Amino acid sequence: MHQKLKERGLELGFERKDPYVNDLSLYLKHGKRNSTPAGVFVNKMLFAAMIEARSCERFKILSEEIADADLRQFYRSLMESEARHYTTFLGFARKYGQGIDVDAAWKDLLEFEAQLMESYGQKETMHG
Repeated sequence: MHQKLKERGLELGFERKDPYVNDLSLYLKHGKRNSTPAGVFVNKMLFAAMIEARSCERFKILSEEIADADLRQFYRSLMESEARHYTTFLGFARKYGQGIDVDAAWKDLLEFEAQLMESYGQKETMHG
């Protein structure tokens, strides 16, 4: 990604705090499944899966809508990579969740995220 920016004469800006990432993290940190090591692990896997799933969606849109053929192919490859990561993290949660209903936890997280998106309104953000 950095090389693609450099090729176009662009530079990375300063990293900023992301309210979306922070809000998801807080929800999982204070959720009902974090009292055991397995619960903490599952929450970390669900957090990672959510970030990867949303990145996959964004890269899919970019790969379908951007006119630049090089970037279209680049974003498509990123989408495919993020899709693999997303499913891998969910798979790890299911495999090592030790009695935790990972599918129910994922559903709960998706419902929380939907509420979160509504609370953010219509402003454009990277993750919102």
